[in-house]
Amino acid sequence: SSHFASGREGLSCQRGVSVQFAMGGLVATLAFPAPPVPPYYYERDLLKRSDLVYLTTFEDERIPAVHVKGPRQPGSRRHLTLLYSHGNAEDIGLHLHYIDELAKDLKVDVFSYEYVGYSLSRLEGAQPSESGCVRSIDAAWRYLVDELKIPPKDIVIFGRSIGSGPSVDLASRKVEGSSGSPLDVAGVLLQSPIESGARVIAGPITSYLGYSLDIFRNYEKIDKITAPVAIMHGTADTVVKVTNGENLHKMLKSPFRPLWIPGHGHNDMPQDRCFAYAKSFLDTLR
Repeated sequence: SSHFASGREGLSCQRGVSVQFAMGGLVATLAFPAPPVPPYYYERDLLKRSDLVYLTTFEDERIPAVHVKGPRQPGSRRHLTLLYSHGNAEDIGLHLHYIDELAKDLKVDVFSYEYVGYSLSRLEGAQPSESGCVRSIDAAWRYLVDELKIPPKDIVIFGRSIGSGPSVDLASRKVEGSSGSPLDVAGVLLQSPIESGARVIAGPITSYLGYSLDIFRNYEKIDKITAPVAIMHGTADTVVKVTNGENLHKMLKSPFRPLWIPGHGHNDMPQDRCFAYAKSFLDTLR
């Protein structure tokens, strides 16, 4: 689930600098509500998995990741790996069943990494931030490409909700210290993506007022992605309005047909339809 929408009221009556400070704090607070899951929860499931690995960021932060191996798609030229960035009010320990199903149904490997300040990293005292998320996805990229030697052309970057932030950021640039470029990935898949943190909360006008405090400015980066991009979004989404997905789609260099799902919101997207759409996209890449 996601907590992006709460607290939107009250911003519209403030002006100037006060809007900037109010929104800056709001964006940071609402963007990163890391679930306060107790340690025993991770001991029960996450820590018992044989596919659990640990990554180290450029700032020596340790984060967990899970590398799920899926079956191979018969007759495909290549076996794809999804690099998955989760939503803001979940963590890696809470979506293990989801990534297992993703790998099995889509016939891909799934590499799901954790953000600095979430799950086991949160228990070690780390705080989440935009820069921490970017360090985390960079560590995941270097592990896949430089340690496991997976070619970028066999990787699809997949981000959900705020996970679209680190996903779009990565797909739009090169990674320092890596032998492979994210600009060369097979594709990018986004579910309920955000234009930016501030635009979700208060719309475009306020995001310009509080520009320096805004986070994950996908609207500035998405046109730099050279790989095909597929976007799915619920038209009844009250957390991240569908206009976010629609506006990002209009900016794409290499768009795949989008999926707008009538009557569905942020946290009730039908998994069968989302998986079918994702599979149709992946089948054009392999």
